[in-house]
This record gives sequence, C-alpha cells and structure tokens, in this order.
Amino acid sequence: MTSPGDRAVYGAGPVRELIARRAKTIRAVWVDPQRAGRSTSDPVAAIVVAARAAGIRVEDRDRKALDHAAGPDARHQGVIAWLGAFDYVEIAAMVPDAGPALLLALDGVEDPRNLGAILRSAYLLGADGVIIPEHRAAQVTAIVAKASAGASELVAIAQVGNLVRALAELRELGLWRVAVAATEGAQPIATIDGTLPLCLVLGAEATGVRPLVAKHCDFHAIIPMAEGRGAIGSFNVSVAASLALYEVRRQREGQGKGQGKGQGKG
Repeated sequence: MTSPGDRAVYGAGPVRELIARRAKTIRAVWVDPQRAGRSTSDPVAAIVVAARAAGIRVEDRDRKALDHAAGPDARHQGVIAWLGAFDYVEIAAMVPDAGPALLLALDGVEDPRNLGAILRSAYLLGADGVIIPEHRAAQVTAIVAKASAGASELVAIAQVGNLVRALAELRELGLWRVAVAATEGAQPIATIDGTLPLCLVLGAEATGVRPLVAKHCDFHAIIPMAEGRGAIGSFNVSVAASLALYEVRRQREGQGKGQGKGQGKG
C-alpha cells in the first residue's frame, strides 16, 4: 500500500496538535473506521471532525494497515497523519530578533524516546530551538514525534554535521554555551545567569557531553542532587534537559517581575 507522505506521525495527541497548529503540512490522515464514526468524545472521532474542517483528506484504514504503517510495537491509537520530509532549519533562524535566545544542543542523544521527551520540554518551557547532530544520534522519526506529544512539529530543529562548529557559530551569534556536565569546576546551574542568550548543551545517555564539545562551552553547570543520593547515577538526559530549561525559565520570569539576580558569571 502506497503511503501519501514521506513520514508518519501517529497517536491521538500528536495528530491533534498537528491539525490545530500546522494543518497545511498534513497530506492525509488515516483513521480506524471503527473509531472514526463514534461520538466526538472519542479522540479519534474528534480528530476526524477537526481534519475535515481544516480541509485535510481523511481515509479509512483497517487496524492491520495502521499497524503496518506505524511499525512494530507502535501505539498509533487508530490514527496516523502523513507529512512530507522533515523541515530542518538553519541555526541562525532559531535565534530570535528580540529577547535572549534559549537553545538546546544535544551531543549524541541516541534514544528516540529521550529525544522526544527533550523536544516536548523544549517546546513547553519556551526554548527557541534544538540542535541535533546528523550522525550517531537519534533523528526525528514517528517514535520521536509520539514521545514528544507532537512537539517535534512545533519547535525548530537544526541538524548539523559537526557540533563543535555549530557551537562556534552560536558564539558568533552572541550566545553563551553552557555544558550541563559534571566536569571539574562545574557550578550549580542556578548560579548561571539565565537571562543571558544561552545554549544548553547536554550529552549522550551513557557518556555525557564529550570533552571536546565541553571544551568549546563557556560555562559548565551541574544540577545538584540531594546529598547521599548519587548511588544510582545522574539524571536521565531528558530529565536533566527539563530541569535546566526550567531553571532558565524561572530566572527569566523572575527578571520580568523585577526579581532577577543579574549575575551568573562563570
């Protein structure tokens, strides 16, 4: 069976967000007919109504066809949206004209569910974009889109061949690079001035930020753990990203209320 697009985004939540925010990017929506005709209290039936209202082609497909299109073990929930090739952006396009930039750069995050969770946090906590390597790292796939609850389609993503060169470009664009890594001399992340234009750099699940990448960062920061609780290791990378982003957001909102610290030099 020929698909009407280059890639699939599946699951009620991600597809609903796509229709609400980027309907023009959707080529077709496949739905389970056993759910499509139910009352709109069923999320798939509600998606059908919204898709048709947006002028999107809706096609019935049985469960077997949906299972095949989504892939093994995928929880598609009876709905798949088909889109064109993913539209990566240039790094410079992610830097806003007004206000301090906030970007994430991921150094070899390979688990697609971790990438999806990071993209979800990046979107919810106000990041302007996420930078991922082209090689030895998770790419934006249907699994990532599902794990991100659709945020992969809503936050800007740049794909780069060399992360060190990307960090050099960020410096030229006026951003300070913060390696979230337990290196010698790393300071608690709350002491970093979150009101500066920043790029938070996080590393792979097992190895963290590579030394060469960390060397090209201006600050090194750690997320402090409760005393005596380090026996199980450090935070998962997606959790670390969420905590780091939240700290920056907390500081920036505090500044907006006249409570910013105005400090944070390495």
